Amino acid sequence: MARNEHPICENKQWIDILDPSKEEMLALSQQYQLNEHIVRDCLEPEHLPKYENVDDVNFLILRYYAGDEKKIISTIQELSNKIAIFYTDHYVLTIHKHEIPFLQTLHQSYISKGRCQSAEQLVIRIIWQTLETFDQPVQRLNDMVDGHENDILLRQAGREQLESLYHIKRKASVSHHILLLTLEPINHVGMQLKDDPAMQDAKDQHLKMQTLYTQLLDNINNLMNLYISFSAQRTNDVMRVLTIFSAFFLPLTFIVGVYGMNFEFMPELSKKWGYPAVLLLMAAVTIGIYSWFRKKKWL
Repeated sequence: MARNEHPICENKQWIDILDPSKEEMLALSQQYQLNEHIVRDCLEPEHLPKYENVDDVNFLILRYYAGDEKKIISTIQELSNKIAIFYTDHYVLTIHKHEIPFLQTLHQSYISKGRCQSAEQLVIRIIWQTLETFDQPVQRLNDMVDGHENDILLRQAGREQLESLYHIKRKASVSHHILLLTLEPINHVGMQLKDDPAMQDAKDQHLKMQTLYTQLLDNINNLMNLYISFSAQRTNDVMRVLTIFSAFFLPLTFIVGVYGMNFEFMPELSKKWGYPAVLLLMAAVTIGIYSWFRKKKWL
């Protein structure tokens, strides 16, 4: 376990804990008088965002984006990591399993310069930074969707593009779900600091991220529907060509079938003009069908 303590302001401390064991977590719970139920939630790495107030201790779980862009991601746990926060008027206790760069940045640019005046303000900053981790991923996903859009509109897309769109949609959907769940802790913390500008910034950041991922999902759905429409159109074009060929050859096949019958009395078979007459008849039928199709604008 790595432990860092930073003074927020007078009589207020920020204690940052990295990867504690169960025994170390039990010691922390006794030191800070934490309820066993919220400690149990803190130890669950797959827990979703939430907020609780137990024994005058505010407890919230946040999830920040930590997905690998090269991997196929389908679950919240694969896409994000958890950070647990306990706070009162006197301290903020953050617990996480992995190193979080934005916590170090927060200490250097905000805490060490004396810009934080309360535990709630620090929690708001952590929430904002957590939401910020979803910004660059959504920009990258949008760039990927734009590339697939060009391929689809230029009719150069294949099955690989459709599969890639599905994986992008899955990432966007999981991120969107995390953002929806994060709204609960934001609202509860916001009730304590209704008029704080930083709280309004966090809410605006949440709305921005939610809007970006909603638009991304809409764009992906539209592109997938467009791809399916183009595929159906290509199928219809093939079927139309086959139907046209069938319409031309069906009457010709009928004529050939009639004169292919082995009856003794077929007057045209014994006439010199029989063969050219049948050829002329077949040509006339073909021209008639072609003219009719042109008139109906089917060709």
